[in-house]
Amino acid sequence: MKTVNTFPRLFAGLLFSLYALSANPDGEAARLTGGLENQPVPPAQGSEDPAANGKILVEIFLAPDRRDDLDVIEKAFKAVSITRIRTQFFRLGHPPENVAVGKNVPAAVARLAIHMAITYNGGVKFLLPQYRFFPEHIAIGTSAFDEASNIPIRAEDLDRLSDPALTTSQFHALYRQLTGEDKRLPTYLK
Repeated sequence: MKTVNTFPRLFAGLLFSLYALSANPDGEAARLTGGLENQPVPPAQGSEDPAANGKILVEIFLAPDRRDDLDVIEKAFKAVSITRIRTQFFRLGHPPENVAVGKNVPAAVARLAIHMAITYNGGVKFLLPQYRFFPEHIAIGTSAFDEASNIPIRAEDLDRLSDPALTTSQFHALYRQLTGEDKRLPTYLK
């Protein structure tokens, strides 16, 4: 039996659909996110070892009106070998516009998570400190922590964090700098 590798076509279709879905004619999202939502999903190869991506857990909390987007979100993560995806929907309202990225998550996967948060959760206004999460954990829109734990991020800093030129170590160094963890004092504890 001959196996057919459909990954390139599936991934190309996924990129196109995410790009098409992210267009926002009123410009409101661009003001909140620095225009990242109008960019195509960055190519997310993940780590050099795709089996390592299988250890990553993604928890995503969405507004009730995003139920129809669940298949697209899951396909995007499965395209980079992430199958541990837990989704919850708020009963009313919208989840917090935050994201948390564990210290062992490859930069390309972290950028994909940021793009998903921008596209499907209304933007990213806050980062959560890495020390509060497992190393292979991504959380989007979580309300598990108090408001003081949400560290504000400016649009230009989000652009810097989303730069595809950043290596994994550079990404995490910048993330820790933005949360204040590089000084062992998260900014919300000052």
